[in-house]
Amino acid sequence: MNKRKKNTLLVLIYSVMFLICLGIVAVVDRLNLPIHNENQPPGDTIMEPLKDPVKESEPEPSEEIVMVPTTGVKKIEISQETKIQAPAVMAEEVKEYKPPSIVIASDVHYYSPELTDYGKAFWTMAKGDDGKVVHYISELMDSFTREMEGLSPSVVILTGDLTLNGEKKGHEALAKKLNLLEEKGVKVLVIPGNHDINNYNSASYMGKDREPSEIVTPDDFYRIYSRFGYDQGISRDEASFSYVYELDEYNWLLMLDSAQYVPENKVGGRIREETLIWMKTQLEEAKKRSVNVITIGHHNLLKESIRYPMDCTLENSEDVIELLESYRVPLYISGHLHLQRTKTHKPRPGVMEEGYHINEVVADSLAISPFQYGLLTWTKNNGISYTTKELDVAKWAKDCSITDDNLLRFQEYGADFLNEVVSGQVYDQLKNLPEEQRNKMAGLYSNINRAYCAGIPVDAGWVRSEEAYRLWERNLPDSKLFAEINEMIRDTKSDFNTWESVLEYGRRNDGIGNDISPQS
Repeated sequence: MNKRKKNTLLVLIYSVMFLICLGIVAVVDRLNLPIHNENQPPGDTIMEPLKDPVKESEPEPSEEIVMVPTTGVKKIEISQETKIQAPAVMAEEVKEYKPPSIVIASDVHYYSPELTDYGKAFWTMAKGDDGKVVHYISELMDSFTREMEGLSPSVVILTGDLTLNGEKKGHEALAKKLNLLEEKGVKVLVIPGNHDINNYNSASYMGKDREPSEIVTPDDFYRIYSRFGYDQGISRDEASFSYVYELDEYNWLLMLDSAQYVPENKVGGRIREETLIWMKTQLEEAKKRSVNVITIGHHNLLKESIRYPMDCTLENSEDVIELLESYRVPLYISGHLHLQRTKTHKPRPGVMEEGYHINEVVADSLAISPFQYGLLTWTKNNGISYTTKELDVAKWAKDCSITDDNLLRFQEYGADFLNEVVSGQVYDQLKNLPEEQRNKMAGLYSNINRAYCAGIPVDAGWVRSEEAYRLWERNLPDSKLFAEINEMIRDTKSDFNTWESVLEYGRRNDGIGNDISPQS
């Protein structure tokens, strides 16, 4: 009996324990049910159970308060919108650095069509010149401004000799074209050349007559071109038309007026003593700010040509070189020669060649075949390079539905015109020789001259093997013209249409907005 009672009691105890466990499970299940709002439509929950932020990798929806039923603790969940905003803000703070680009066009020699009827007097002038297509200069500049609009460089620079001979109407007409380019969003900077101010060779050509035309004074020059650099510069020299233009936070352009025009214009160039003092102040300020400086002038800094030893290099070039090199200026850009050249300064004999030496790029005339301009670009690895590009006048003419065949094949026409002008001048100087020999000798001279102007290398061995060269040797071995042929050959051993270097000084940028300038 006792044993039965004991077994019955055990069964009862286990049964009660089982029922208690079932009750606990039911209560727990009830506690884990979603909480509903009385006003919420059936089946729609307003909150979900808390998710572990460590285990949950997917972004949550909008910011909301989640109730934890067992504890009543509130937790703020970060929304997907909030999570993606932080990187976007950081990206705006570190903008990618876009290196600048510069177009250099030199010796445009613009001439207003209002000043001529393209009659006998005009063509006498044009055929006695050096091959500038003055009769198409208006169309050439229209083509140039259209091409610059498409290229959209940081700035377009005209390095002096803006007009044929300083005609006031020419300056005013050119400024109108440049203003149209600025209205398209392309900044233009100018400096004067030796042809531009107080030039009493300014003239009009009507029929058989050449008549003086109104010149441009220094005050006129500023009035006409003030919006092309002078009023936008961060510093202006009081003694000249020199100024500093801030290209960007890393680079300045030191625009130099090297022309001499008081009381009237001279061919040669010089930097005024007051301007040298001003330059030193600007270069010192650039050094403090770790800014790179590119210098632009009209006259040459270095002796660039055997053929043109006079009135091309600055009269006080040694002083300017010493100043620029002392501040590690990497490049001086000029024009004036109507030749494409690149050169590194070599000290005069007796001076140590070790150390830093400035480079010069000389841009040839935009108005002479092959009608090219220069492109100066900065690269993301802190390099800088210069290349030339031929202006595509034919494309512009075709796009504008122009029917003039010369414009539709402008490169060929320009080369033919240059050869015609130069060979004609040489032919006229070859007296007392058979016509066939005169044509061959003049043709050789003009072909070498075209390559010389364009900065294209010439094969000296090929030239000396030509029949025309032997005719020069036999007929006029001691003549000035034959000496010029040999000078051009010696001067065209290399291609002068490209140049590149690394900016070793000043501020640097790694291309994604990080300043990696050397510590001062």
